[in-house]
Amino acid sequence: MSQYKLIIFDFDGTLAITHNAIISCITKTFEKFQLVPPTADLIRGTIGINLAKTFQILHPALEATEIPLWVETYRYYYRTEGEKQLALFSGITQILELSKQAELTLGVLSNKHVNFVNLFLEKLSIHSFFDLIIGDDGEMVQKPDPTVFYSIIKPLFPELNNSEVLMVGDTAVDLLFAKNAQIDACWAAYGYGDRHECLSLEPTFIINNIEELSSIII
Repeated sequence: MSQYKLIIFDFDGTLAITHNAIISCITKTFEKFQLVPPTADLIRGTIGINLAKTFQILHPALEATEIPLWVETYRYYYRTEGEKQLALFSGITQILELSKQAELTLGVLSNKHVNFVNLFLEKLSIHSFFDLIIGDDGEMVQKPDPTVFYSIIKPLFPELNNSEVLMVGDTAVDLLFAKNAQIDACWAAYGYGDRHECLSLEPTFIINNIEELSSIII
């Protein structure tokens, strides 16, 4: 029997295929402000990072005062167009069903706005599997900072030891969050993370598809 009782999933690149939506909406945001957009590869490399920092990376000359408008413009495109391009990775629903049958507690922790996370989990028909959904609400200290683990997650599950919690994510942000929170990490190598960067963080487990997670948690 697995030692884990709480499994925390990232959203982008772990549960859902979102890169096409993200690349499209960032491209449209740059075009809205009459700027040449970054390449798809550059945009893809920022997936998992919060939006404000993403735009700082992709457009270093962007003034800090302009960032909120860029973020809201991106979110407008994501609300109106991006959601149509989302899909689940193959096997996600099945692993969630198995996890619930095994009476595991499941959560989602994303740097994406919490309203979007809830909306997309509903649209992808997996919202009901999760006991805990955490996303950016404008006040959340985002991954890889471990504050949310100790200020929200631990108080909700005070009976759990850190050794009973597993973070499943695809980028270095997720793995570093787990390391900072002193919990085990499972790298979803099928997602969007840089292989060298993720391997350097020495995740506890590596999976090449979500089906492989069953042997770790069930």
